[in-house]
Amino acid sequence: MLSMSDNKKNEKSENSLRKETIQRVISAFIVAPFVVFCFVSYSSLVGLVAAIVMISAGEFFFTTIKRHDPWLSIVYTAIVTTYPVLYGMAFRNNPTELLAVIFMVGIVFALNKVKNREIVTEVYFSYTVALIYISFLLSFFIPIYDIYGGAIALLTLTLSWAYDSFAYAFGMTLGKHKFGSYYSPNKSWEGFFGGIFGTFIYILIYQYVANMVFKKNLQIDLFLAILISVVTGVFDSFGDIFESSIKRHYNVKHMGNLMPGHGGMLDRIDGLLFITPVIYILLNLFY
Repeated sequence: MLSMSDNKKNEKSENSLRKETIQRVISAFIVAPFVVFCFVSYSSLVGLVAAIVMISAGEFFFTTIKRHDPWLSIVYTAIVTTYPVLYGMAFRNNPTELLAVIFMVGIVFALNKVKNREIVTEVYFSYTVALIYISFLLSFFIPIYDIYGGAIALLTLTLSWAYDSFAYAFGMTLGKHKFGSYYSPNKSWEGFFGGIFGTFIYILIYQYVANMVFKKNLQIDLFLAILISVVTGVFDSFGDIFESSIKRHYNVKHMGNLMPGHGGMLDRIDGLLFITPVIYILLNLFY
């Protein structure tokens, strides 16, 4: 039998979970319309990617290296944000060359700014991870939009929303068998497979609405829909676990508090960062 203290703990946990869920829903209703509106044109999409990179990179640097030098965090955030802007506006055909140059700029800046041997490698690590993990990976939205159009780009974005929502719902209601991940122990196999199933249904509904209501011409067959759903589940989970491992290292629950119920911007897009380049590859191969 459960003791009175155990009952109080369970009740407190349920109330906390209910409050967090309400906050998630409210945050989604506030943020989602603005984000979707930014998909109406190529320029606004580039602006959206740059804004998200700036916020996410700022959260990341203020978590990892702010204690060493706040100004270093600010400058690095600005440098990392230049990648999607320059890529989208002037270097569409030379993304790797641009990435290499921006990487070297950040390293040269650190060599001149950081005069402590004990922290310089941590600065290198933080800058490299932010540049590749946040700026480079999220910027795959630019070629997706440029080649396949706004409808496919928006689908790519909302795949992560769909998977996270269904995985959360299935995991909370049916989750009993845990992943066993050291860095993200609350994930369950029920949530994982439920998220994949929900994502597959979402793709079918999205395509129907886009084609019938908005007169688009999406042609995602069942094989590709299943493949995208599985890939979304796998890489969204690994993206989340990767960010969780960084947060555990720095002993923080969230990277920020911009979005109540979700944490920071980086907490909201951690899975999306892993999904986007893989979806781009799948589209190149099968669409």
